[in-house]
Amino acid sequence: MSTTTSPTARSYWLPLSALFGVTISVVAMTDPPWSVIMVAAFLLFAVMQSIHYRQISREIQGSFASASPGVGILGAVFGGAAVLIHGTPIALWAGPVLGLITFAGTYGYLLRFGRFHKGHAETTA
Repeated sequence: MSTTTSPTARSYWLPLSALFGVTISVVAMTDPPWSVIMVAAFLLFAVMQSIHYRQISREIQGSFASASPGVGILGAVFGGAAVLIHGTPIALWAGPVLGLITFAGTYGYLLRFGRFHKGHAETTA
């Protein structure tokens, strides 16, 4: 396990946080099926990103490369806010603002508390 201040860890957390922010914006501003499609795309991207950075493998059994329950609570708060502003007159401007706040908050939280498992190539370098 490594500190998340390494360049590889930042490269892992940045796109995940960015797409989570975009997902929150889309959920706040659009009706199904687009909001559902965006959530599914985010989940697929998160799995593909984890596989690409070797955060899902046999060697890492029992501990995901995440940031404890705190990241789930953070995600639930932003997701709940998106659901609350959905369908309101302010959703068209508040959705993107919420997405930007979600991106910045999630990225900052993951940089500080996120767990990133080093791959074999990184440990030998």
